[in-house]
Amino acid sequence: MRRLGFVVVPVVGALVVMVAVARTAGLDSLWFAFVVVWAPMAGLGTASRSVRPRLPERWYELRSWERTGRAYERVGVRIVKALLRRGPLSWFNPDLHLPAERTPAALAHLDRRMRDAEASHAILAVATVPIAAWMAVNGWWSTAAWTVVFDALMNGYPVALQRYNRALLARRRTDVLGASEPTRPAAVNRHRHPEHTARRPGRQ
Repeated sequence: MRRLGFVVVPVVGALVVMVAVARTAGLDSLWFAFVVVWAPMAGLGTASRSVRPRLPERWYELRSWERTGRAYERVGVRIVKALLRRGPLSWFNPDLHLPAERTPAALAHLDRRMRDAEASHAILAVATVPIAAWMAVNGWWSTAAWTVVFDALMNGYPVALQRYNRALLARRRTDVLGASEPTRPAAVNRHRHPEHTARRPGRQ
């Protein structure tokens, strides 16, 4: 029951905020364009701590061009990362940072949390598109455009950031696992040293 409350309360809260802004500022306002993206993001982000959103496993596979991180860096992911790691924005995801003890279990937990955050933002990024289209159909072009912009900033970039971070984490986990493996003793050379095979004095 408590777990259900952690899901229902954030969802209802997001709906209440959107309805309140729609009535006060209007459906065609800049404020509604912001809230229609931010409120579901905050609601689902809170609910995902109890119910993990999941996407097909193929979604989480990193492509070869993603593993280096250069493509994401070119579109400014490192700037977004710096903003999210400092100030009030860092309070929303306190467990999306490298743990103090970087054990294989701790890094695996971090990878799961990154996947959860990525799934939440990916779902919301897609779900916001029909809302922006509905605004455009009603002739609210400015509101539709701002909704797309806010969606890219609050959902699109976080998806890119989590994929960028998971590529970095994968390399770090490889290093940790490699360092934790016991070194194998050097193979014993079974061939006798030339000194051992030399004939002893007096023997023919």
